[in-house]
Amino acid sequence: MKKGSLHLIVTAMTVFALLVVMTAPAAAQGRGAQSRRPKPTAGAWWYKGDPQPPGPHPDLTGVWFGGPMNDIGKDVLPGQQLVLTPYAAERYKKVDHAKDPNAQCLPPGPTRMVARAHPTMIVQRPDVVAVLSESEHIFRLIYTDGRSNPSDATDNPAWFGYSVGKWEGDTLVVDTVGINDRTWLDGAGHEHSDKLHMTERFRLADPDTLEFIVTYDDPVYFVKPFSSKKLLKRQIGDYILDHACLENEKDLIKLRPTIGDEGR
Repeated sequence: MKKGSLHLIVTAMTVFALLVVMTAPAAAQGRGAQSRRPKPTAGAWWYKGDPQPPGPHPDLTGVWFGGPMNDIGKDVLPGQQLVLTPYAAERYKKVDHAKDPNAQCLPPGPTRMVARAHPTMIVQRPDVVAVLSESEHIFRLIYTDGRSNPSDATDNPAWFGYSVGKWEGDTLVVDTVGINDRTWLDGAGHEHSDKLHMTERFRLADPDTLEFIVTYDDPVYFVKPFSSKKLLKRQIGDYILDHACLENEKDLIKLRPTIGDEGR
């Protein structure tokens, strides 16, 4: 075979392979990926993907997925910056990723539970919003009945703190205090103290996209407040499953110290 003919054949085969890759259906994705099944014909509007019914506020009810929070420092809003205090910087440099609370099957905290490798379901009522995580079957309540955070909330820190919310236009603004210091903010090892004060903003960027912006204010770990942003997609026709983190768990005994950048 002539060299020129061989070159044409190889070129043709390469182009064909590229076309196959570009037109082939996407590979099956893990739990939480946007469902590719046909649109359901029965069920609630949020399950079928129908337009939501009219109401005084946008309805966030539905199953959402945005993937895990790997490093909030990379999700910071333009013009802002995550700046660690000297104390926090030293801890971040020496953090042991084998001690990630998530790896210990401990609660993830209020924001990390929304952005995990499992879907999250939001159920909205006029007086309360429930956030339900498939992972570990945990829940969080955001009170929207006009109450304020209790004056003693910081005296008894809890895994998810205490949250109250109010509507500002089309955005649900949530104020959270009283969070214990046992959770991480992301998978990179950003920790926080029990002085952490969070302000979350939930807004529908479109009917199937939930914009989730969090402002972190913690003088022990951060030089100044900063905000991160994450987008979650509605999982039409999906629902949260049964998941028990400690059931048949086999990884914990295999975890070995992985310090600082080695685990990132």
